[in-house]
Amino acid sequence: MVFVVQTVSRAASALGLAALRPALLLFGMCLLFAVANPKKAFAPGFFKDRIPRLTLAQAFLACCSALFGLSLGHAATFILNEYWKTLASCWLLMASIRNVTDVRRMVWAMAFAGFVLAYLSLYVVGISKTQGTGSYDANDIGLIMVMTVPLALLCLQTSGKVGKLVALVGLALTMMTIVKSQSRGAFIGAAVVGLMMLVFLPGVSVFKRVTVVGALIGAMTFAAPPGYWQTMNDFVSNPQSDYNWDAYSGRRNIAKRGIGYMMEYPIFGVGINNFSFAEGQISPKAKSGEVLIRWAAPHNSFVQAGAETGVLGLILWITIMVTSGGGLWRLRQRMRGWNTGTPDQRFLFLSTLFVPSAFVGFAISATFVSFAWSDQYYLLPVIVVGAFKAHQKLAGGAPAGAAPVRRRPN
Repeated sequence: MVFVVQTVSRAASALGLAALRPALLLFGMCLLFAVANPKKAFAPGFFKDRIPRLTLAQAFLACCSALFGLSLGHAATFILNEYWKTLASCWLLMASIRNVTDVRRMVWAMAFAGFVLAYLSLYVVGISKTQGTGSYDANDIGLIMVMTVPLALLCLQTSGKVGKLVALVGLALTMMTIVKSQSRGAFIGAAVVGLMMLVFLPGVSVFKRVTVVGALIGAMTFAAPPGYWQTMNDFVSNPQSDYNWDAYSGRRNIAKRGIGYMMEYPIFGVGINNFSFAEGQISPKAKSGEVLIRWAAPHNSFVQAGAETGVLGLILWITIMVTSGGGLWRLRQRMRGWNTGTPDQRFLFLSTLFVPSAFVGFAISATFVSFAWSDQYYLLPVIVVGAFKAHQKLAGGAPAGAAPVRRRPN
């Protein structure tokens, strides 16, 4: 749990402790325990499951993109310094998550990581439209906050008094951070997630749904900087007036160029993490001979995945999200009666609603940031893998549709 919290929040970086390499040390401790206790730590044959196999295929495609892309050195440096750590963490967690208790811990770890990042952003380091926290910029933080909201609501729905209090405080911090970041992607993502919470919450009265969403909006209104709501209104009602609509270095034109890179290199793309390199080498300005060219980031995770790993890479990137979120939604159909069953059954049932909402929040907000190869993209599927394992164990002892054992209050 501590490893996941550090991986997502990067609290050590915000506090100036990055030189201690806490994530690497924690990962080493986890791996050492797993190797020393394989029967306790490893679920055998986890690569037989669909989602781990998809991530393995993605790793293979990323390596191919480095070999056949624009710059082997640039891509290989990213793989060796960053990407392999993300994949290793993902696979270790997928291999070791075994039951509903592990799934609950994973959800709490990711939610609490969001709370920690929100607190650091608001009260320690500070956050604004132009200032991030640690190694994240404001838009990155906005995306993580949007992902945190559904997971925090899941914790709120399924915890005791102390857990509910922590989740409530964390939710308030999260919503305040969303508006402080002034991220338009986070605003749209939060709006969609809020709408999903109003529509898809079984066993919760309409009054409670409206109250929760209203309280979250209230927290946003309280913390909103001057002009925030007007800026968001202008962006939604008249996107053509925004700088990103028609400027050469705006998000819209960068996305168009990124699609062009994917069409020019359709099989393996320009190479993982080579988008900025492509901007400086094969963009229209680069081909025209201009010297001063901004090596811009893609600012869109879908464009990033397609441009850097090709058409197949984009399809695979989307497939992992759809397979994960959609798989949980289908799993819910096999849980008749679980919403009023044991605490573990109810938690697992509600996770099939809240975790897909986190995927939706990620997908929407990710159209504004370069998060294709981020830890967040790979950690949500870990929860899905664990949920399927937990369902198999619980269904073996108490089949779906069994009579309710005990009802917890909403």
